[in-house]
Amino acid sequence: MEHQDFLQLINTRQSCRDFNDKPIEKSVVKQIAENAMLAPSACNSQPWRLYCVTDEKKVTEVAKSVQGKVQNKFLDKAKAFICVADKVATLKPEAMQKFDRNHFVQYDVGQLIAYVTLGAESMGVKSCVIGWVTADTMKDILGLSDDERCNIVIALGYSDAPIRKKIRKDPSAVIVEI
Repeated sequence: MEHQDFLQLINTRQSCRDFNDKPIEKSVVKQIAENAMLAPSACNSQPWRLYCVTDEKKVTEVAKSVQGKVQNKFLDKAKAFICVADKVATLKPEAMQKFDRNHFVQYDVGQLIAYVTLGAESMGVKSCVIGWVTADTMKDILGLSDDERCNIVIALGYSDAPIRKKIRKDPSAVIVEI
């Protein structure tokens, strides 16, 4: 990959809140999840399970569960979800002596989510990360095991919406050179 290709990818990936009616193939969602599994994790623990929700009834259930009275109404148009359940990490003994078993999980899951959203974008699929999740409700919808907790869902679909200009802080306010 050329650096320009990477810049194009990160400049076109945005949180989509305007999905169109084009269906998304189950195989596309699975491919996005499989690609994301290459995300790094502490001690290669891979403390996650990805639930690819493509069944129309389940998609509706997930969408309703992450909508409040006025929040996230656009999710009615999402065509699929990848629900990320985190698990207890299995770390190497040296890491466990220094850190709690779950010390790295939130960072690992964050990298996984970046892989999902960028991988989806590279396939022409738009995404939006939703953190407005009630873990108990999601546990019931997805049938999670007792050692899993879902706090993040990623809405997927296609969109005709134009790319918005990214507004970011000035680099001098964020980047410190030492």
